[in-house]
Amino acid sequence: MSWWRSIFGNRADRIAVPDGLELAAGERPVAVARDNADGTVIATTYRLVAVPADATTPTLARPWHLVDTGAWRPETQVLSVSWVDHEPPSAWELAVAGALPVAFRERVQASVVLVEQVSLGRHRRARVAVRKDLATGDLTVQAVYARGSDPSDQELATAVQEAADRLGEQAGLGDGGGSNSAGRSPVSD
Repeated sequence: MSWWRSIFGNRADRIAVPDGLELAAGERPVAVARDNADGTVIATTYRLVAVPADATTPTLARPWHLVDTGAWRPETQVLSVSWVDHEPPSAWELAVAGALPVAFRERVQASVVLVEQVSLGRHRRARVAVRKDLATGDLTVQAVYARGSDPSDQELATAVQEAADRLGEQAGLGDGGGSNSAGRSPVSD
């Protein structure tokens, strides 16, 4: 038995998603949890979705490759997420977490193709990653500057660009992802 089945089993037929939630072709729910406001948080194969109680329209539907960090705190039952594009962080206090924390981690990791840390000193750091949009298969090079690092620091920016070029070449993007429609996303934390 694979580790996936041992954790999740055959859940596709048992997962209750809110009526009217539209899933893309090939998209399926992986794990579902209820939050303390009776809303639903769903990890699908392509994205993280949150639907408030008594609603059919999601308040959040973001692809996995836009997750920067996530944290599961079992003592408080809180799942929190920050985003690489600096959208406001998201957090849910879950009434019943189920397999959502494990599915969250697995889906984020599935979107990571390559990662390189750039460090030129304590406040001169960044993380460069090639991430995959799990819905389309498109690759994007992302650069996330560490808290306190200055993206206008020319030496750091050059090192980040060199890392992006290396990773982009390894991933078959040629020029570090600069010509990809999703492109390179330099982000500072």
